[in-house]
Amino acid sequence: METLIKPPCRDRRTRLREALGKGWLLLYKGGEYFNENLYYLTGLDTFYTFALISLETHHEYIITNPFECLSAKSLCDVEYICECRPNKLVSKLTELFRKHKISLLYCDYAFDSRTPLPPELVDLLRGTFSDLTLQPLPSQLFRMRMLKEPFEISTIKKGIKIIKELFAELPAMIKPGVSEADIAAEIYKHLIRSGFNKFYDVFVASGPNSAIPFYRANKGYLPDNSVVLIDICAAIDYYVCDLTRLFSTSGSFTERQEKLYSIIRNTYAKAIQDVRPGTSLAELSEKAKKTLAGYGLDKYYPNKIGHFVGLSPDDPGDQDTVLEQGMVLTIEPGLYLPNEGLGIRIEDTVIVV
Repeated sequence: METLIKPPCRDRRTRLREALGKGWLLLYKGGEYFNENLYYLTGLDTFYTFALISLETHHEYIITNPFECLSAKSLCDVEYICECRPNKLVSKLTELFRKHKISLLYCDYAFDSRTPLPPELVDLLRGTFSDLTLQPLPSQLFRMRMLKEPFEISTIKKGIKIIKELFAELPAMIKPGVSEADIAAEIYKHLIRSGFNKFYDVFVASGPNSAIPFYRANKGYLPDNSVVLIDICAAIDYYVCDLTRLFSTSGSFTERQEKLYSIIRNTYAKAIQDVRPGTSLAELSEKAKKTLAGYGLDKYYPNKIGHFVGLSPDDPGDQDTVLEQGMVLTIEPGLYLPNEGLGIRIEDTVIVV
């Protein structure tokens, strides 16, 4: 079995320190959820874990639960790693604040945060340290995550290859009467055996379910002469790959299905050709809309052609972000026609070169 390659976390922390030069950074993972920023900077995905990192000096601390402390020490290159029971984490953290007289703290507490600090902790820190200034996580951190390192790109390419090979095997089990759940189960089994370790969505949307852009139930059965849209969004070694393919449930598409599928293939191909430094997802999406408008289909297009991926399915970056070499995003033009019970989408994870 392949071993997980350690990400270059020390180098990342050094680059962030050089970019900011002041303050401290606080990251936290509680009893659930994956904190991609914690993993990016420390290589840790352990429960009840604080990372307190100076951006002025080389002081760095990891405080984690007793059950995973030994594992953390083997995975993480931070020198000071100590164990602490969850109910003692905050008192240990405040000791460090007092020791270093921390006055500027970058932390994850914004309204739209994916991995926010507990609001009680934010209130406690503000109440205990009157001179403490809190700032959202620095944009420089998100900028670093947007520009993938060779190590990250290699991992993502590996995952893309595995999913594409899986898609090539799926037609053997796609036939009328098969349950969406059975297909999803085979997908999960294959991905786990192939080294994927996080799963965000596996949509198996057949018949009218295909017209629901984010169909998650997987409770239907494949009908005759219809389509099944299969979206796989999963992470290998924590890095997300997001791909979608469309299949016929009866071996070949109907004339109407083939016509729409051909239009989406054409739209997809044009978008892929236009992925280059200097453009943006918003520009690519507008071009796709114009292409579909030429067929009178733009009202069935959701006006978003893709999103950035990396350590999360919605990595840093938005529709107006100017693309640069090393960014990774999805291209996924789709049409959703609920009145026809039909949805069509092609999606690939694409690396900007």
